[in-house]
Amino acid sequence: MKLNHLRDIVAVAQNGSLRAASRHLGIAQPVLTRSIRDTEQELGATLFERHARGVRLTTIGEAVVRRASGIQAEFQRLEEEVEQLKGSGTGEVSVAFSTASSMSLMPSAVTAFRKRYPDTILKMSEGFFQPIQSRLLSGEVDLYVGPLDLKYVTSRIEVEELFENWRVVIARKGHPAGAARRLEQLSGERWIQPAWPDSGAEPDFRSIFTERGLPAPNIVTHARSALLTLVSVTSSDLLTILPIQWLDSSPAGFSLEALPLSEALSAPPICIARRKDMPLTPVAEHLHDMMRRAAAHYVHRRAGGVPGT
Repeated sequence: MKLNHLRDIVAVAQNGSLRAASRHLGIAQPVLTRSIRDTEQELGATLFERHARGVRLTTIGEAVVRRASGIQAEFQRLEEEVEQLKGSGTGEVSVAFSTASSMSLMPSAVTAFRKRYPDTILKMSEGFFQPIQSRLLSGEVDLYVGPLDLKYVTSRIEVEELFENWRVVIARKGHPAGAARRLEQLSGERWIQPAWPDSGAEPDFRSIFTERGLPAPNIVTHARSALLTLVSVTSSDLLTILPIQWLDSSPAGFSLEALPLSEALSAPPICIARRKDMPLTPVAEHLHDMMRRAAAHYVHRRAGGVPGT
């Protein structure tokens, strides 16, 4: 089996049909069809099933595509690493952030990275760790930076803690409950439930109240984006609970504040994760170092602070 066979399998899987894949690759469809047939014969298994709109992967095909994607990513890294060791600043690096880390660490880390590698293609995405973990394992993503609960992490992922973290109750400035000092004083308020990028799941912050023997909060709105959550809290009397880093964005910092509660609301630590058995390219290693530096600067800025300040 050759690399072009793996390329062809991945292209068909991604494009959904032989015709679309042949256009994407710039090769004749009969050539692509023969490549897929030869690979299936070599493996002794059917990789694709035909249907009215194209083809779909078989169970074996899905496994082959996962492996093929990883091999392609590793081969691309090999080529890029050779070029970078020769002095080139080209290539690609991919990093996935949680919302909290994109607000607190991404700006300074990326600015420093760009000074060293202005021509490198930087691919950034945002999301929960659990779905991103599969992209780390496949080689599609080099680094994940954000809150991370170790119980969701496979042994194939290397995790480095950058700093401890906490959550806060956030309200618009001038909120009637702005003087509250205890969570129980907020039992009559209405809340917005955000999608927390703390884990692979979407935890419900009702547990913060029930663990303290308090009635469940009155959640009247659910939001699946940082922007929707921040705009909703800014323009209403809704309260929410978020990692403290959400206040690091300038627009949010001008119009929102953390209530000065005496209780500390813990959160998973901010970490950086990478695949153990896949060495980073020099460019990706430099971005990794810039994330560490950004985290150290963040901790220094926060030094002396306490949750709610």
